[in-house]
Amino acid sequence: MVLTSGTVIAQSIGYLITPILTRIYSTEEMGDLGIYMRAVGFLSTLLTARYELALPLPKNDAHSYLLYRVALRVTGLIFVCCSILGLVAFFALRMNTEQLVFLLLTLTGSCILAFSNSGLNWSIRTKQFRRISAYSISNALASNFLRWIFGILQLGGIGLVFATFVGYFMSSLNFVPEFLRTRKRYLRYDRTNQKSIALARQYRQFPAVSLPHALIDMGRDLIVALLIVQFFSKDVFGSFNHSYMVLRLPLVFIGVSIGQVFFNRCSEMINRKEDIYPLLRRTLLLLAALSVVPFGCILFFGEPIFEIVFGQNWGESGYYSQIMAIWLMMNFIHSPISNIPIILNRQKEYFIFGLISTAIQLIGFGCLPFLYGTSKSGFIDVLLIVSVLLAINQVVIILFSLYYAKIGLVKKR
Repeated sequence: MVLTSGTVIAQSIGYLITPILTRIYSTEEMGDLGIYMRAVGFLSTLLTARYELALPLPKNDAHSYLLYRVALRVTGLIFVCCSILGLVAFFALRMNTEQLVFLLLTLTGSCILAFSNSGLNWSIRTKQFRRISAYSISNALASNFLRWIFGILQLGGIGLVFATFVGYFMSSLNFVPEFLRTRKRYLRYDRTNQKSIALARQYRQFPAVSLPHALIDMGRDLIVALLIVQFFSKDVFGSFNHSYMVLRLPLVFIGVSIGQVFFNRCSEMINRKEDIYPLLRRTLLLLAALSVVPFGCILFFGEPIFEIVFGQNWGESGYYSQIMAIWLMMNFIHSPISNIPIILNRQKEYFIFGLISTAIQLIGFGCLPFLYGTSKSGFIDVLLIVSVLLAINQVVIILFSLYYAKIGLVKKR
């Protein structure tokens, strides 16, 4: 309830101001923000090598702290490498000032978000749910207030991007005091490099298996954005991305909080060698019941709802949401239990599902435009085919999740 209330407040701030922002910014400018957030999501995932997800798993808090430290060191190392590559790209591609600013905000924003993700998972382990809520609320307040101000000042897409960056920075400050206290508490372990190396090897499935899976997901989203911009337009991508974000509203309002608690509870049950199948089944039934009303309304009345709420220019985005409703309903049901492969050590099996989802989207948005054209009607045909195939894929993943939970924890390879 603490997590849910914090998430609801934070997301309420964002979604309450969205109808104002959509009347200030164009679909093309909102497309700039969508590309930035996808790029930051991809890089922030790479920067921790997914070690942050292992923090709730060790039985010993000291061992978890050492993993925390490993995650932060990996972040620093990969950030330096990415910065060097960014510098090379700047000179090789002869970027202009706006592109340079976008690159700098992407790199630094990714580093800040990577630190926040590690702090968030440490807070999940230590059950500091109020801190997680404070993180969500401060992010929403800072970023959305600045988006509104920069919109009034007509700063365009770069204003949206900078406001989002400031939100990342302000919210990350919530984890700094706890990190300093934790570091002081376990100061004697800072000289224990051998144990850190042993723990990094023990949980090597995260960078070895979970990281490629996550990078495929995040990289796919980024490539899909670039493909839509390339084949259609940034205006079409802005409408698509807005409908995608709105359809994920139930997930960010409710699903993320349920998923965080589900992950923590399942980890404890696995450590006690208890059966998690009943908990998984109850969670899926709850998520299915919660999804019927919001996604049903969008499925039948998406276009008029978007025109009323976001303005006349966003009716097209509402029509896209009607096409994607079933797919993202299945995504809402699955996402909160998406850590099942980590809990049951089934990352390799789910890696295949990730590849299938990636193939559907990349082939759909990368090849189908040659068959259906690059007009808006062509995009609708492509989107319909991709949405149907992804909905079927999500249903299959949910069924396999139930099957693997019934079998139980597989032996570590």
